[in-house]
Amino acid sequence: MKLRRFASSLVCIAPVLFAAALQATTAVELTNLELAQQADTIVIGKCQSVRSAWEGRTLVTLATISISETLKGGVTGSITVTLPGGIDTNRKFPVSMTFPGAPSIQPEEEVFLFLAADPAISSGQTVLGFSQGKFSILTDSKQKKSVSRDLTNLTLVSASGPARGTRVLTSLEEFRNEVKKNLGQ
Repeated sequence: MKLRRFASSLVCIAPVLFAAALQATTAVELTNLELAQQADTIVIGKCQSVRSAWEGRTLVTLATISISETLKGGVTGSITVTLPGGIDTNRKFPVSMTFPGAPSIQPEEEVFLFLAADPAISSGQTVLGFSQGKFSILTDSKQKKSVSRDLTNLTLVSASGPARGTRVLTSLEEFRNEVKKNLGQ
């Protein structure tokens, strides 16, 4: 009798554990130096608009970023950034795709981006290192700007093994100077 209860409890718990495992995303950890070196484009800008589109069989969000500063790549004006996931409301039954830990950009959000061209993506550049290459720019009550990045939804793998990602908050000026130094500027 006890074995039967245990088995039925296991059957009830297993889907929950499996679903929790599906929510985890793993990426190879990149340092700020590696982000700077591997990026094709590094820009600071503001999101003007977002829209969903299909890239093959994958639903993506296309964010149009108005560039205020280019640190690498020679891009000016605006750039399209392709983010995994989106919502297609142009169907009888709307379709949504999500990718846990994926970068997201909201309209009017200021961002510091490390971008890479992906031959499999024709609609724009992608954020380098999944969410690692996207920093939000925040302005405090004294008008001081900082960059913030939250990787707590990612498991990052490095030479020392896997570890949960962390949150970072740093002065925009300090971060910009670090990136320029990493680029040899």
